[in-house]
Amino acid sequence: MHKKILFFLLLLLSLAAPKAMAKEIAVHNENDLHRALQLAHQGDVITLKKGTYRGNLVINRSVTIRGEDGAIIIGTGEGNVITVAADDVVIDNLDIQQSGSQDAGIYITANRTKMLNNIIHDVFHGIVVRNGYGTEIRHNQITSFAEKKAFKGFGIYLTEAPQTKIIENNIFRLQDGIYISYSNFCEVQKNKIWNVRYGVHTMDSKNIAIAQNEVSESRNGFMIMQSDYVLMTGNVLQWNTTIDGVGIFMFDTFYSEITNNIMRGNKKGMYVENVQKSSIRYNIFEQNDTGLDIGKSSKENTIYLNNFLKNIRQIISAKNNKNTFSWEGLGNYYDDWQTMDLNRDNIVDYAYKSGDASYYLMTKEPLLQIFYESPAIRLWNMIEQYTPIPSDQFIVDRHALATPVTIHTHTNTNEKKNEAVPFPIPQLSFFLLLTLWSGATFLVTRRKYHET
Repeated sequence: MHKKILFFLLLLLSLAAPKAMAKEIAVHNENDLHRALQLAHQGDVITLKKGTYRGNLVINRSVTIRGEDGAIIIGTGEGNVITVAADDVVIDNLDIQQSGSQDAGIYITANRTKMLNNIIHDVFHGIVVRNGYGTEIRHNQITSFAEKKAFKGFGIYLTEAPQTKIIENNIFRLQDGIYISYSNFCEVQKNKIWNVRYGVHTMDSKNIAIAQNEVSESRNGFMIMQSDYVLMTGNVLQWNTTIDGVGIFMFDTFYSEITNNIMRGNKKGMYVENVQKSSIRYNIFEQNDTGLDIGKSSKENTIYLNNFLKNIRQIISAKNNKNTFSWEGLGNYYDDWQTMDLNRDNIVDYAYKSGDASYYLMTKEPLLQIFYESPAIRLWNMIEQYTPIPSDQFIVDRHALATPVTIHTHTNTNEKKNEAVPFPIPQLSFFLLLTLWSGATFLVTRRKYHET
């Protein structure tokens, strides 16, 4: 019995030995730093005093590198500034800068790395994780080269890096803020991203949670491509108007949930193409040129309990899409629909219909683009809801709501000026519509006649 107890105690001591041996190493210059990286043991903490240290560094031991305020690591302008090649490395509170023209501030090829509280700038990619799992990237500020004309990379680039957590980072002025490729079970939460091409970009990844992020002033807030089981919840995607800016762009994506998001002031709040068997619910589509654009091959999606507010076009759809716009008798709220609810069940007594025939006419006839966003087009969109215009692009919400849905979202304190003002619809506008439309049709017909 005593031998068993002694063996157990020796085992505990052996497991605790590396931790007991771990020590803190303070460095004051480059020579100290390079020597410490060569001699450090597992678990050691290397503390960089305030000052400038030259890279490029390779970390091949499981250590923590922590900088005091003002600790700066400057690369050579070629290659990666820091390369992490050992598991369980922590890099905390460093100013990292000057990678090569196609390289990263931090390049990780190991597991369970933690990147905390760093400022990464004047680099091509900010952080690259390749073939490493369990990475945590939290509380960092990441941007690319300062020159406006310089070619820029990604803020955070994951490739075959599953179970990565990206939380509460500020990312701006890059190609893509966060790019997730062939990396499953990743979490992207509470990041602020602006002035990029795509805020969060996924490719060939599954089980991705994207929650409570804010993306603005970019091309697309989210670019979700060939990725399944993606959860997007509580995000604010606003003022993305660069080129044809979209709040959420989804392509070849299945079995996903888009819930409790705000899509405000974009060219399109959301665009889906070949998106199937997904749920779009409890979202706010507000002040977009188009609220929701359902592209080709998007079917078997449920779209319900969303608020469509002050969009020029609420919903448009490509041909032959079969989606459901209500659930258990509850549809969506549209602020341009007459709220006739005689039995007071909060369901509008007439189905909401949206196809936007004017949109398809303008697509075929570019000359009609001069009427885009005009009062006449707004009126036409209203009229076609009440008239039996034949179209295979119409969506029908038979259970449109009479009052807005109460939606709990991750709010953003930023407010957009020049808010869209609802257009009144007097009888004079109806005659204006007919006059303008007739003139445009005449011009188009005459042009075709001369061309033939």
